[in-house]
Parts: sequence; structure tokens; C-alpha cells
Amino acid sequence: MGSQSGTARRPDDGGYAPRNPSVADRAPGILPTASIGDVIKQLQVDFPEVRVSKIRFLESEGLISPRRSKSGYRRFSPEDISRIRYILGLQRDEFLPLKVIRERLEAMDAGNVTAIRLHSDSVAGAVTPDQLRAPQISRLTRADVCLRSGADDEFLGALVRMDMVVPDAAGFFSADDVDIVRIASKLREFGIDSRHLRTLVTMARRQADLINRVAEPVAHSRDDNAKERAAEIGREVGALVVSLHATLVKGNLGR
Repeated sequence: MGSQSGTARRPDDGGYAPRNPSVADRAPGILPTASIGDVIKQLQVDFPEVRVSKIRFLESEGLISPRRSKSGYRRFSPEDISRIRYILGLQRDEFLPLKVIRERLEAMDAGNVTAIRLHSDSVAGAVTPDQLRAPQISRLTRADVCLRSGADDEFLGALVRMDMVVPDAAGFFSADDVDIVRIASKLREFGIDSRHLRTLVTMARRQADLINRVAEPVAHSRDDNAKERAAEIGREVGALVVSLHATLVKGNLGR
């Protein structure tokens, strides 16, 4: 159960990914390796939000240790990819922060698997940190937003005036703005008007301020990865705050 063999078991099979074998144990030239681009393509099947920056961040945090080719490029072994899958799975499915994931990996690398399986730090959250990443599409016109959300321009204008959706300096909107407009439009069908929506905007800003106060000190630290670490913390705390809010709302329904 606590074997430290060089073969990483897939996390979805109930296994784990031990620390990469040493370079000597790997027998370079025999094990197949993949570029970071190829790794992203493999991972995005199960983790659509993963990006190159995420992989680099995990490496900078010491959670993965890909080899380097003679020309300096990262080369990932099957064990590396399995380990990344395990980390991403813990973040998405068990809602674990990197600090706890690091502790799990260190224990697994030491062969202390039993204790890890008996103790769970997971939280069944309403959202995951990856869901709080910035949207990829960020240059949508007003017409695009109306078309995608099913709302009319007058309603969109009302949401802009109350700062529920905020276009950028060039007047473009994001994919998140489309979701906001769509949800607000659905709420309107239940009689929730602008006054109520403003209350929700105020609540969201207060929660965001709380999250930013946690992440900002990290962003200003003297660390090459400070900004990425702060963003990661912001997403983790944000997901917890949103999940707590959703659970509190659920508990108060019907009272």
C-alpha cells in the first residue's frame, strides 16, 4: 500500500503519484517524454482550464520536477503527467489548497500513504478555484452580449449603469459578463428588480474586498512567483467564500 515504486498510479484509480524518480533511475532516452504543449493538450481533456502558466507555477512551487532537455526545454515523463493530474484533481474534486496538497505529496513521496487516505481536508465546495480564473474571451460587443445572453440592450444598459457589468476601456465585455447578464435576466423573471440586483452587487464587492485583503500581501512579497501565488490564493479563498455563501443561503431557505 505504501510502496515507493517508480510507477505512478492514476489518481482516478484511487492511487497516487510519488515524487519523480531520480535521473539515474529514469534511464533517460528510454522513457517517453512530452513537451509542455503536449502535456497541456493531454490535461485539457479532463481539466479544460489548465494553462502553461499553471504548469510552470507548479514547478516553481516544487510540486513537480520535469527534466530539461539539452536545449533547456521542459520534458515531462508519464510520472510527471500523472503527478500533475493528481494535483489538479485534488484542487478540483477535493477542493484542497496548495499547502495541503504539498503536505500530501511529501507524505506520499515518503511512502506514508495510509495516513493520507485516513485523513481528509477536502471541502465539498459549490465552485472550484479553477472556475474563478479570468475568462478567455474578453472582447465581446454589446450586440454579442445581448445575442449570447438573450437579453435586450436596454436591460444590458441598466446593468452597466449599476456597475453589475463593466466594459473595458474600449467598450468590450467578457464571457463572464454574458453569464452575469443571463443570470440577472432570469432573476428579473421572478420579480427581482434593479434595487435587489444592486444589493447583490454590493455583497459581491464586499466579498471580493475580503479576498483581496488576503491575497494582496502575498503579491507584494519579494518572490519571483509572488503574483502567481497571490492569484492562486485569491482563487482558493474566493472559491471557499462563494461556497460558504451558497451553503449559508441553502441553510436559510424556507426559514
